[in-house]
Amino acid sequence: MHQLFNTFPSIDDRPWEPGMTSLRTLIVGIGSPHGDDRIGWLAIDRLRDEVSPEIVIRQASTPSQLFDWIDGFDRVIVCDACEGVDNEPLSPIVHRWEWPTTEVEHMRSSDSHTFGLPAVFELAEKLDKLPKCVIIYGMAGKRFDAFADISPEVNAGLRNLVEMIACELNSAASETPLGAVDHA
Repeated sequence: MHQLFNTFPSIDDRPWEPGMTSLRTLIVGIGSPHGDDRIGWLAIDRLRDEVSPEIVIRQASTPSQLFDWIDGFDRVIVCDACEGVDNEPLSPIVHRWEWPTTEVEHMRSSDSHTFGLPAVFELAEKLDKLPKCVIIYGMAGKRFDAFADISPEVNAGLRNLVEMIACELNSAASETPLGAVDHA
């Protein structure tokens, strides 16, 4: 089935070539069309114009899709909606985690029939497919009803999320971007 849907390589599947940055980077926005679950999709749509064309950007509906994409990358950045962390108020607080961490259990999975982020990364690690650097950005959502609009709080926080990811990509040192709650 995988071969039916991935018969031809996309522009995002181009190989690394001399002259490209040293870290082959994949950014994945996970989401759905349901309210604040769009966080990952909206963030990567805005990032497309902000980042170098050699950075691969993909949209996923489930965390399990990452498994087919992460092999061969040095760095993977995932962006997704998350449940509130530590009883935080619902506001556009951006969380940043470096894998491995148990805190990504707050990340939403679109259904109960798919692997969550922790299971995908654990399996990739066991099969020696996990990139050296895995960074997860999450923003707490409020509204996840089917086909609901994104909440005003999350919409207001999207710009900050995109700026933090862009800053991370442009930073020579791997410091925590300004404004992120770092859980590393």
